[in-house]
Amino acid sequence: MNHSSTSPASGTGGARNRPNILMLGGFGRSGSTLLERCLAESRGVVGLGEVLHLWERGLRDDELCGCSLPFSQCPFWLDVGDRAYGGWDHVDVEQAVGDRTTVVRNKYLLELITGLTPANRRVRRDRLLGRVNALYDAVVETSAARLIVDSSKHPAYAYLLRRAAINLKCVLVVRDPRGVAYSWSKVVTRPETGSAGEIMPRYSTVSAVANWTLYGVLFHALSLFNVDVKTVHYEDFMASPRQVVDDILRFAGLEPGAGDTEHIQKSEVHLSAHHTVAGNPMRMRTGTLQIKADSAWMVSMPPRDRRVAGILSFPLRLAYGLRRN
Repeated sequence: MNHSSTSPASGTGGARNRPNILMLGGFGRSGSTLLERCLAESRGVVGLGEVLHLWERGLRDDELCGCSLPFSQCPFWLDVGDRAYGGWDHVDVEQAVGDRTTVVRNKYLLELITGLTPANRRVRRDRLLGRVNALYDAVVETSAARLIVDSSKHPAYAYLLRRAAINLKCVLVVRDPRGVAYSWSKVVTRPETGSAGEIMPRYSTVSAVANWTLYGVLFHALSLFNVDVKTVHYEDFMASPRQVVDDILRFAGLEPGAGDTEHIQKSEVHLSAHHTVAGNPMRMRTGTLQIKADSAWMVSMPPRDRRVAGILSFPLRLAYGLRRN
């Protein structure tokens, strides 16, 4: 790819209908990837994975799309790039990655909320917003979708998107933090890199619970800034997946019609390939997938780690109505 150009195309420009974006939030290992894919099987919905990481994982590193093709060879993303920027070759990759990694950071939340940003980061923020606006517009044109699901999860990205030319709603996916912490302690490979030796990051129990708490608080706070936020419990999703998906579609402004969620049964879902750019490795699985709550932490989590996670998370678990023991 030619990485010489430094600015994104302007997108559709002028007056237009704003894309409807449903961002999934919350700390990882909470079922958001499966939820996104269940939503994306519905009519009028497209799931993109973690768009936050498109610039480095897709454009720079050419990792595998959810359809199992390299990003640079995926027809969906090639069409999006043509519509958004006149081709991905017209995007300065290092600049795009630098803008994203510099701007989307929780330590700059006050800047993202108030807009009072130093000149150097303001330039980067505005460039990033330009790229994101063009990207979402192009996705709507390519897919004809009425709703885009973006499972980026990161709170700072949600606060950035408040300034994008979109209609934004957020779903906070909450799982018992002890299960989240136990899941982050396990070794999970990243098949999208094409290297069996690369694994996903791992977090200590304290770090996992701290992030779980921070993400929850920050996403709830979005409602103070005119962003609609819906909380969905992982355990409810596992128990009644179709009902939860139907409720989310209604929250996003889409009334489920006949057959829209027939791919979801009581304990399984049928999944086709989706063009997701980043996320949990299960984003690449297709066919019939069993829906069953992962409760391994209840028997396999070391007692000390379980106690630490339980104590640290108790106030918020109580607020969520999660298990007290």
